[in-house]
Amino acid sequence: MFRNLIFDWSGTLCDDLGLTLDASNHVFAQYGRKPLSLDEFRAEFQLPYPDYYARVLPEVPIDEVEDHFRYGFKVSCTPVCILPHAREFMLFCRRRGIRCFVLTSVDAKAFDEQCRELGMFDFFEAIHAGVRDKEAYIGSLMAQHGLRPEETAFIGDMQHDMAAAHCAGVMAIGVLTGYNDAAQLVQAKPDLLVPDLRVLRLLADKAPAVPGREDVIRLNGLELVCSIGVPDEERAAPQRLVADVEVVPQTAFAGAADDIGRTVDYDALSKRLLAVAAERPRRLVETLAHDLACCCVQEFGVRRAAVEVHKFILPEMKSTSVRTCVYGGAC
Repeated sequence: MFRNLIFDWSGTLCDDLGLTLDASNHVFAQYGRKPLSLDEFRAEFQLPYPDYYARVLPEVPIDEVEDHFRYGFKVSCTPVCILPHAREFMLFCRRRGIRCFVLTSVDAKAFDEQCRELGMFDFFEAIHAGVRDKEAYIGSLMAQHGLRPEETAFIGDMQHDMAAAHCAGVMAIGVLTGYNDAAQLVQAKPDLLVPDLRVLRLLADKAPAVPGREDVIRLNGLELVCSIGVPDEERAAPQRLVADVEVVPQTAFAGAADDIGRTVDYDALSKRLLAVAAERPRRLVETLAHDLACCCVQEFGVRRAAVEVHKFILPEMKSTSVRTCVYGGAC
């Protein structure tokens, strides 16, 4: 599975096709053009949208078109909703620790309002909205966030999305939930074409998580004091245990901008883990390890937490240990 996914918005995660049609027909009405049906619009609309309007309204400056489009977008009563399976796919990405980005031509202000109202904003590490030409822009997005092409895919519903992916040397994944149909997308030569994000999740779920160059924070040799053990007499007195903790923060180090608010405060994390260990007796070290890992993902919002707890109880060995790994959303 990929470490990084770049998402188109309209037709990929969000169903705003009707709203876009309303706004486009508002533009056409200003210049005496008859409105398009939904099928007609899907057949002829293309990205980059300045190229489309240069073809259908060659006499009108693009800035003037955009002003009319934004107004039509604003006054339309057509609802916008998250596409089926989109939220589940984003939760899957969060559990897998996949870095997620948006690259969309939707106006930045309109996108921000849509994304927040639909409860999708927190899934993305960064958002690049209002981009007219994705082919020209995607390279700077990749460089800005330190994305390696071989670890990255772009998921979209239009030919222009596939072209942008090819331009950046990343995998092009087409979904049939938006503006282009299968025949149109096939012409753009996607590396993978799926009917929707549910199918993509099923395929991805069979792939192992990507090893290697994860940005991680480790707490090595964290000394815990807790009451633990199967016999009652063993739990009667607190014991010293040692935990090795590894967490993957939501934001990669390259995107943290030297701001502790964008990473994990390991001092606060270590103090909280000490408190979790001491807050109640447990019979099993396995339970303690799971509790510590869940604390990391639930309270500190990390993508993944791996915890190994060492117990010093048997005289014939240095220690016994258990290890668990928990992904965000799994507790």
